[in-house]
Amino acid sequence: MPDSAKIIIWTLCFALVACAAVARHVVAQDGKSKEVTDSEDSTPRDEHSKARRDLMVQAMEKYSVILDGNADKPATLESSTMLRYSNPLGDVADGLLSVYSTGPGERPAVLANMYVHGAVLNGLAMQAFADVHPGALELVRDGRKVWSPGTRYSKFAPLPDAPDPSKNPALRLSQMKNMAARFEIIDGFREPNSEPSPHVLRMMSRPTHRYGKPDGEIIDGALFTYVVATDPEACLLIEIHRKGDVTSWEYMVLPMTIYSLDAKLDGKTVWTKPEAIVFGDPVSAFYASSYSRDPGEATFRSLLPKP
Repeated sequence: MPDSAKIIIWTLCFALVACAAVARHVVAQDGKSKEVTDSEDSTPRDEHSKARRDLMVQAMEKYSVILDGNADKPATLESSTMLRYSNPLGDVADGLLSVYSTGPGERPAVLANMYVHGAVLNGLAMQAFADVHPGALELVRDGRKVWSPGTRYSKFAPLPDAPDPSKNPALRLSQMKNMAARFEIIDGFREPNSEPSPHVLRMMSRPTHRYGKPDGEIIDGALFTYVVATDPEACLLIEIHRKGDVTSWEYMVLPMTIYSLDAKLDGKTVWTKPEAIVFGDPVSAFYASSYSRDPGEATFRSLLPKP
């Protein structure tokens, strides 16, 4: 194929993926003044709901994560940890946010988000991955390395002014919720050729994931999700650590968007992420791309909700 033709094809593909990213946000941002008064559960319940979920889980299970070069113990999808959502105003028919870890109770190595567009983009599936593991990390599919971040947006930092951890797990969860409520995260979405339109994200009241081991270094940890409606845009990990007789609190803010993010703790900016409209870059700090089907794999197009 001539180089000029390849350039045209790649340009069209990039434009389609970029439009998908915009479509996910545009109407949600237009509707930001609408009060969310219903449950935080926006699970689709149409006739194809289960089939779409199964197909998304199957797609996410194709990936594993190799940590520090140890291929003998990869992090795999925790299919029981799923935040399911939809955003029909933003043309998201279905979505799943989950984690990859090396086992129950272990800290997530990677956060993953997969979502399927509706009628506007005809079932186009998108995927995004954010790394938690502080060491070397490789996202692998069918033995092929897909992504290994060359730089990092996120790292753990001490959480100041935290209480002594309760010995009661239920009370510790209440403590972690109170700590998470001290954060405000602002999404800098913008339409093409326009200035950013900052939007304060809403923290979901229940953590998406909880982990930790009472006898381990991480006594307790929780993943809190910050959303537009129920559409994830950023996440916050809060952990309680123990070394000997000393306990400490740490946090990490993670992106779930290609747009800029500004995280404030008690009103002071403590973490930022720049806008990076980049798709399919194998060394980017945050990986986003359209999902590529295997030969013979079913499409989402036939499983979209009826208008």
